[in-house]
Amino acid sequence: MRTDLKMIQKWRIAAAFFVAVGLSACGSASDISVRNPNFVGVSLKDGVLFGSYNPAGFDAQLIQNQIKSLCTDKALGGYSERPGEQGLVAFSATCADGTTFRRAFMEIERMPNGNFSVEVTGS
Repeated sequence: MRTDLKMIQKWRIAAAFFVAVGLSACGSASDISVRNPNFVGVSLKDGVLFGSYNPAGFDAQLIQNQIKSLCTDKALGGYSERPGEQGLVAFSATCADGTTFRRAFMEIERMPNGNFSVEVTGS
C-alpha cells in the first residue's frame, strides 16, 4: 500500500508539471498572435472557448468557422468579441450542444498557401 501512495504522489507531481507547462503555453499564445497575425491560440475551459486574434490575419467569421470544430454538433451557441491587448481582438464562444473535450487548447495557423494547420490538445 505504501508503494501505491508513492506512485500516486509521483503521478500528481507529473500532472501538476504538465498543467503548468500547458498554462504557460496558453498564456503566450496572444504574444505569438501579436508577432504572427496568422496564428491564433484558443482555450476551452468550463464549456467556454476563448482567445485573441490579430485582425491583420483573421476575422470573426474565420475564427468561428475554425473553433466550431470543438463543438459536438459543430455549431456555436454564442459568440462575442471585445478589444484586446496590443491591438488583438479577444473572443469567447459557447457550443450549442456541448464540446468534444472537457478542456482543450487549439492552435490555428494560416499557411502561406491559404490553408489552415490546426492542432488540438485536450482531455
